Amino acid sequence: MMKEGLLKENIDGEALLWAHGRLVGRPEARRILMVISDGAPVDDTTSSANGGAYLERHLREVIAEIENRSPVELIAIGIGHDVTRYYRRAVTIVDVEQLAGVMVDKLAELFDEACDGVGAERRKRA
Repeated sequence: MMKEGLLKENIDGEALLWAHGRLVGRPEARRILMVISDGAPVDDTTSSANGGAYLERHLREVIAEIENRSPVELIAIGIGHDVTRYYRRAVTIVDVEQLAGVMVDKLAELFDEACDGVGAERRKRA
């Protein structure tokens, strides 16, 4: 997928909805959805039938719904493309070799935030 010149057509919003739907149905108290992206959504057939901005608009709507109304925590990593314009919690890397380290770092940040939140809640009660 990282090879230049290959068509990388994807419908990101639809994929997010599918993954989110599966996570929401899980019994765990904490659910994290990590998106690994090669950039903006692209699908020639969908764009030709619905206009060029359709997929991007749909992706933004889905992201907003998850980030603002869902118990699922959403984080994104863009490989070679800036995804911070879509996702509130996002990072961009330039080389796929960085992916494993960045994934671990981002998950650790989420867990640190949760621990800080628990500590702050305990301090409030004390």
